[in-house]
Amino acid sequence: MQHSGLSYWERESFMDLDIAIVGGGIVGMSVAASIKDRWPQRQVTIIERGCIPYGASTRNAGFACFGSLTEIVSDLDIMGADQARKLLFNRWLGLKITRERLKSYDIGYEDLGGFEIVESSLANSIDRIAEINELVEDFILDYIQLLKATDQPGLRLNDKQHLVSMSQEGQVDTGKLLKALHAYCISIGVEFICGSKVKNFEALHGKTSIHVKDPIRGDLELKALQCVVCTNAFTQKLLPNIKLNPGRGQVLITEPIDGLQFRGNLHIDEGFYYMRNVGDRILFGGGRNLDFDAENTMKLGLNNDIQHQLDQILLKYLRLEEQPKIDIRWSGIMAFGKNKMPIVRLQEDGLIIATKMSGMGIALAGQIGEEVVGIFEENNL
Repeated sequence: MQHSGLSYWERESFMDLDIAIVGGGIVGMSVAASIKDRWPQRQVTIIERGCIPYGASTRNAGFACFGSLTEIVSDLDIMGADQARKLLFNRWLGLKITRERLKSYDIGYEDLGGFEIVESSLANSIDRIAEINELVEDFILDYIQLLKATDQPGLRLNDKQHLVSMSQEGQVDTGKLLKALHAYCISIGVEFICGSKVKNFEALHGKTSIHVKDPIRGDLELKALQCVVCTNAFTQKLLPNIKLNPGRGQVLITEPIDGLQFRGNLHIDEGFYYMRNVGDRILFGGGRNLDFDAENTMKLGLNNDIQHQLDQILLKYLRLEEQPKIDIRWSGIMAFGKNKMPIVRLQEDGLIIATKMSGMGIALAGQIGEEVVGIFEENNL
C-alpha cells in the first residue's frame, strides 16, 4: 500500500473543485464574484500563491479612472475609434459594477477629480478634446475639459503646458478595496486556497488538472470542471503561448507634507507617469518609458535610476517648498500587449483566460467578471 501524502478526508473534500479561479487579485476576485452572483449554487474556489495577492493588485496607485487625454489620443491612433471607445466604456462600466457591488463596504473612494498636464510636445492633443467628448458623451458627458493653470492649486505649470480635467474620475484605497472585495466574496460563499503556487495545467477527461505546490504537502493535483486564469502579467509563466509584455512600474509615497495643496489624480505623458494625493502624502509612480528593456520584467525590484527621476519629476510638477521625504518605495508588475484591449477568451484546452489589463485592473475588473460569465453562458459551461 502506497502512502499518498493525503488523508482520506483531504482527498474526498478538497481535491475536486467545480470552478477554480487561479489568481486572487482584483480581477480574480471580481470574476469569482460575478460567477457566484450568477450561479449561487456553484462552488467557486480561488487559488492564490501568496497569503495576500501579489503583482499589480496590491501595488497600484488606486486610480479609479478611465483614461487621460494624451493616452486616449494614442489609443485612437493605434486602435481606432471603435476599439478605443469600447475600452473606455468597459473601464467606466467596470468601475460602476465594482462600486455598486461594494457599496456596503469602505473602499476609500474619493471623488477628487482627475487632471493631466499636457506638455508642449503633445499640445496637438488639445485639438482632439471635442472628438473624444463626442465619442463618449452617451456615458460620460463633457469628459475632458481645458482648464486654467490656476484651476488646480498646488501644481507647477509653465506657459507652454496645458491643464485638462477628466470628469467622474476618483481614487480608492487599494488595500481597503482588496479587503472589501475579499469580504464580499466570502459573504457569498467563494472559497480561498492561499499559499499554494500553481505550476501547470493539464486537460484530463473533460476536467482541468491543476498541479500546485503546497508548502507543507508538496506537489498536489487539484481537478476542476472549469478553470479561469486571472494572473495578469504572470499568465505567461503558466501559459507560454499567451503573448504578453510585462511592465514593471516604479512607485513611491512620501511622508505627510505640511501644507500640501494638490488633491486628486494627475496624469503625465500618456499615462506613463501617475500621481495622486493619499491624504497629505503624494504617491507617484511610472517611468517605465525611461527604460523599457529593464522594466520589461516579471521580477519585482527597484530601478534606482527611475526612482531618482521620479524624485526630480515630483518637484517639477508639484509646487513644494522642498524635496519631500520618501516613506516607501516599491514596484508592481503590469501586463501589456500590442494594444490595450484585455484578453478574455476560452482556450482550446477548456481554460478561460482573463489577462492583460494594461495597468487598468481596478477599472476593468468588474466588467471582466461579467465577460467571463458571458463565456460560461455562451458555451454552456
